[in-house]
Amino acid sequence: MTPRGLTAPAKSVPEERKAWLQENAGQSDRVFSGQVAEPGAYPFQVALLVSNSLDKSPESQLSAQFCGGSLIASNWVLTAAHCLVYDGERLKPEQITVLVGASNLGEGQRVKASQLIVHENFDVTLNQFEDDIGLIKLSSKVNAKPISLAQKPEEYSGKATVTGWGMLNGGFFPDSLMQVDVDLVSNSACNAGFRKVYAQDFNMILNYYSARLRLSHEAIDDVTASIGDGISDAVSTGMMCADVPDDSRSACKGDSGGPVFQKKGRTITQVGVVSWGEGPLDAEAPCGHADAFDVYTRVSSYIDWIKGKTGLKLN
Repeated sequence: MTPRGLTAPAKSVPEERKAWLQENAGQSDRVFSGQVAEPGAYPFQVALLVSNSLDKSPESQLSAQFCGGSLIASNWVLTAAHCLVYDGERLKPEQITVLVGASNLGEGQRVKASQLIVHENFDVTLNQFEDDIGLIKLSSKVNAKPISLAQKPEEYSGKATVTGWGMLNGGFFPDSLMQVDVDLVSNSACNAGFRKVYAQDFNMILNYYSARLRLSHEAIDDVTASIGDGISDAVSTGMMCADVPDDSRSACKGDSGGPVFQKKGRTITQVGVVSWGEGPLDAEAPCGHADAFDVYTRVSSYIDWIKGKTGLKLN
């Protein structure tokens, strides 16, 4: 998940991963939120690596990871559009290596990308994350089971699972694939939550300048309430949201592009792609805050686009 305003995970996430590894050399995985996924449980999960950060050693993969993705066919990966851009420019296929079959970032098969497709309407300069969806065509087919995609344009609800190697509580970057269960919520509840967060930000700013502006706390509260009613929706119909009751678990930086899926028996269906999140202005990370939900690209809204670009039937 990427905070709005941070639009180059291929640069920022590897830098943070590398810094953390250098400062915490020799430490084993510690679980601050979610849990370590069972090895091999999610064969469709892939990691996106910065190609020029790699050498021949598997260890170089640990600091090269910057986003996630999911295999939707033997040679196609679904991810977020913002994972495929860098400082407003689209990345080239040779700049991304896809790691397949890894539960730990020090293992797996490296596969070159042959084509990167960013949704035509995605505009990173708008900082809105509309149409945040992209595709990677692999240079060769891989022997791993792909995930099924949600087809129906309906309001998905209930429990879902998010997987990835993104940052955990305390700034910790895991080597092992993590999973966390979340509750899908309606877009109306999600937008109401963000309006509350943004209004609190405005209240904080006014309080900071209250002496200069000669504002009483009562006046600030009145202005905040008025502003809150006028804040437009942050979440559109092509997006979906999730929450957890105690706000302690969440997708975060490095999880972008990864799958959000629901399990019914043995069937696993991807309903979303990890897209963005936004905490309060004074938060150290955009993840795990009350009322600030995780936002995902709604897969069913783009199923025709995916089929059109890949030529896949996708039952």
